[in-house]
Amino acid sequence: MIRIDKEILLQFFNELIIKQDYFECHEIMEEVWKDKGIFTKEDPEVFFVLIVTGEYHYRRDNIIGAATSYKRALKLYDKHRYDVKAFGFGEELAEMLQSRFNGLADTSFKPMNYPVDSWVYESLYELYQDDYESYSAFTLEILERFEKDESIIHRHRLRDREDVIEARLEALNRKLAQRGQ
Repeated sequence: MIRIDKEILLQFFNELIIKQDYFECHEIMEEVWKDKGIFTKEDPEVFFVLIVTGEYHYRRDNIIGAATSYKRALKLYDKHRYDVKAFGFGEELAEMLQSRFNGLADTSFKPMNYPVDSWVYESLYELYQDDYESYSAFTLEILERFEKDESIIHRHRLRDREDVIEARLEALNRKLAQRGQ
């Protein structure tokens, strides 16, 4: 059985449901995946990375990117039938993802109402309860949230990539130096 830390999952769900920062969801789940030590592109974490990547592209009207990500996620799921409940999701996640994929060309982006276990909403409410008069007010707002902050929507274009560029340049210089010897 898959074991994943609930605190990390809560961070993931906070970004997915509350903040709707799909780029950050990707980062969190990719880190979980790579921290396993032994990992492959067939692992369930990759399935979730592909879902949030699809959401990221879909919200930005990149239908081709969204379709590619969703299609890859669904293909992985069909092949492996991951235990999505171990990650806090309901069994209907794959069906919802298939419907989303099928409607890409005809439907404008709207955040998905993810099927999640009750502990997810309860834990998120604990984090934000001071901002709401009741649990029902909190859950109602979650169902209606639609993040439109441009810094979140276009995160990959707006982030500081200087360290990534510098690391790639160093790797290229090492490679060129090795060839010259």
